Amino acid sequence: MKRTVLSLFILLLIPLCSLAQGNLPLLQVPILDLLQYQVQKGKRTIAPFLFSKYGFRRIPTELVNDDARQLWGWHVGPNGEFNQEKQPFYRLFAKKDNSSIAIIDDRGGALQVVFWNKEYYHVFISGLQLHGYRLQPMKHTSNILRFQREGSSVIVDVTVWSDIYVLELHN
Repeated sequence: MKRTVLSLFILLLIPLCSLAQGNLPLLQVPILDLLQYQVQKGKRTIAPFLFSKYGFRRIPTELVNDDARQLWGWHVGPNGEFNQEKQPFYRLFAKKDNSSIAIIDDRGGALQVVFWNKEYYHVFISGLQLHGYRLQPMKHTSNILRFQREGSSVIVDVTVWSDIYVLELHN
């Protein structure tokens, strides 16, 4: 009996140990939750979304003098080279490890998910496709991939840079 309980306990710890080593992304935010949240924001019928249920920590906005946005982060720190006058706002963050992810919630507009791990990119794109979102052809080449679903008011743009990804949901 003791041996069985101990074996079960060890088996439960193996995934946690591999996550702690940074081999796999630790945090998974369901794309469906993000899509539903953005739709509700567009209808102005939402209570404040608690990204904390996914392990995010709220980042005080007074650090960046911006009351229109709520900032949330998981294993992110400040980007010491950030220049608000020359760089987009999502460059405010710097990753601490491969599981790093941040959210910029413009309460009156877009929701941006900032991440550095290509595995997150694949998870988000797979989730979008699973829920009927399709890549739209763009007239000119760019680093922005647009996903839309027929009958949905939410458009998802994924900006791909060599060092960072930004998933933006907007109505």
